[in-house]
Amino acid sequence: MKEILLTLFYLILFNFLLYRFKRLQFKSFKPIVTNAIFNLKFLVGIFIWFVYTFYYKDVQNNDIHKFYKDALIINEVAYSDPAAFAKLMVTSGENTAYTDSLKNWNRNFDEAPINENRTIIRLNALLMFFTFKTYFAHILFFCFISLVGWVLITNAVMDFTSQRNALFALPVLLLPSVLFWASGVMKEPLLVFGLGLLIHGLLNLRMKTSSIAAIVIGFIIVLFTKFFVLACLFPAALAYLLFPKRETTTFIIAKYAVVFVVLLLAAFNIQHVVPRINPLQMLVNKQTNSVKEATYFKAGSRIDIPPLQSSASSVLMIAPIGILNTIARPYPTEAKNIMMLASAAENILAILLLVVLLWFTTWRSAININLLMFLLTFSLAYFALIGICTPVLGNLVRYRVPLLPLFMFAFILNASPRAIPAKLNWLLRM
Repeated sequence: MKEILLTLFYLILFNFLLYRFKRLQFKSFKPIVTNAIFNLKFLVGIFIWFVYTFYYKDVQNNDIHKFYKDALIINEVAYSDPAAFAKLMVTSGENTAYTDSLKNWNRNFDEAPINENRTIIRLNALLMFFTFKTYFAHILFFCFISLVGWVLITNAVMDFTSQRNALFALPVLLLPSVLFWASGVMKEPLLVFGLGLLIHGLLNLRMKTSSIAAIVIGFIIVLFTKFFVLACLFPAALAYLLFPKRETTTFIIAKYAVVFVVLLLAAFNIQHVVPRINPLQMLVNKQTNSVKEATYFKAGSRIDIPPLQSSASSVLMIAPIGILNTIARPYPTEAKNIMMLASAAENILAILLLVVLLWFTTWRSAININLLMFLLTFSLAYFALIGICTPVLGNLVRYRVPLLPLFMFAFILNASPRAIPAKLNWLLRM
């Protein structure tokens, strides 16, 4: 009974905050739309818990349980050994007696400089001081932060197009995978929140203190959640900020091409200057470790991906395959269970939506090609990276979620509002 009352308390509290404060709302829509999406996300979060508790019963290895279980141990340490708790929250915890009981504190197959598992474990451990270990309250917190992330991203991008075009954003944010993977007690909601702060700060960068603070906080969150996302963001952000007042399409495309070529050349050769840093080998190791992990856990939706070599030509040749895998797979013929079938159906819906957006795009009077190129280059660089390093379709569908709306939003910028039925205008904030 106590858990139910606490869950209801946070449900009411978050709904009140979303309805009361405009900065937490999708600015193009009536407040009720933001609240409706939040409550839908909470229902989806409960569904995720149900699926990974009673359908996929391996609670020791699925993310929505394993990080939470380790967080329970760390939270208990806060009461029995505060000094050890402090070490676990800010260090690797090597000098404490508790790391052996943490099953996911160290990763089996990873050479990443930052262990992202520990970020989500620590966040859950901190939240337990407010949730009193009520799991459904954790779902509400994660749904809230991911929704705020989507609000920040959507508001920042849709400021550059007509208000009615924001209606195109709704089917994107309501795509099943976007709802599903950004509503559970896992890394994606935190990543979406960090990206929301980063992108909102970048697109509103006028040397305001709030914008700079958003960028700094967002950078830190993304760094400790999925650090390689920053590697994909950096060249796109740099090109976006360079010569922002030069608006000719040819110049904008050229500056993105130059920035990406220069930075790729630097990344592919930096090991000759700083031997400890070898991005090419790190990429090969990441793919190798992902394949080992898929084999170790006997992943059911495993696919063959071209093996990477430690050379620039290998990466550039395989990158288009990675992008295609990320956007289009699983194919309907690859669906082996209901989850994969839903993902295949979503791919078809997303591609149809892209076709509609392209059909109604007015390229002759295209606006803000700079923003369009930023969204496309950032998302496609990320899609290439995860596509060539992820041999499991279930993981690939999940990993693409934080950047999938940005990819779709690029095509919304110049779409004509005439494609939107007038009967949907009641959703807009007039």
